[in-house]
Amino acid sequence: MKRHRYAQIAKELGERITSGDISVGDSLPTEAELCKKYGVSRYTAREALRQLREAGLIMRRPRAGTTVTAASATRAFSLPLSSAADLFRYASDTRFIVEKRGRIRAAGEDLAVLECRRGQEWIKFSGVRRKPGIKTPICLISVYLNIALAGLEKRIPRSSGVIYPLVEKELGVRIAWIGQRIEAVPLTDQEALRLKAKPGCGLRVRRYYYDATDRLLEVSDSLHAAERFAYEMRLRRD
Repeated sequence: MKRHRYAQIAKELGERITSGDISVGDSLPTEAELCKKYGVSRYTAREALRQLREAGLIMRRPRAGTTVTAASATRAFSLPLSSAADLFRYASDTRFIVEKRGRIRAAGEDLAVLECRRGQEWIKFSGVRRKPGIKTPICLISVYLNIALAGLEKRIPRSSGVIYPLVEKELGVRIAWIGQRIEAVPLTDQEALRLKAKPGCGLRVRRYYYDATDRLLEVSDSLHAAERFAYEMRLRRD
């Protein structure tokens, strides 16, 4: 899937900063200069700089311009969404490292996530999600698949970007809509250690993927360190 232009520009500038091509203390081009260099609108240039600021790489001050303040990102993850396509693109740009897989019968914590009848059978994958080349995890994650996908668990590789295309292909259906819930939760010492974060507050993000008949095909349950998570959404008025 094609990246938004502002994300491409932010990625290019971010890589120049982290590689040392642009040093801490250097000034970045102005919005107008970025517009001219990349042939983009003022909005696109502003969004690219905003992503770098959210990552903790730059500081923007009125009449003082934009200055590089760090050589590595202090905020590991920012997720801007305006459509399901953006969500699928995010998954394609990161890697789900599967540590455990197998069939379960819903009970305890799994039952709370799935909100189904007790004992219902599901396929479960657990692990972490990372950006390529970055050791610090974005999140701890569990993915549940409808038991109608039995057998698929053996064909999903240990390192996978997205699972939903396999789900759609296996069942011959299309994911029609996605439900989402975000809540603040305590982060245990063990969870913080795995996330390379401080114990304290975490953010749990649960997503429910349905087909056109409202059949639940997939559920993802991810736990983020609140200190490294920013969630953005743009809603267009009809």
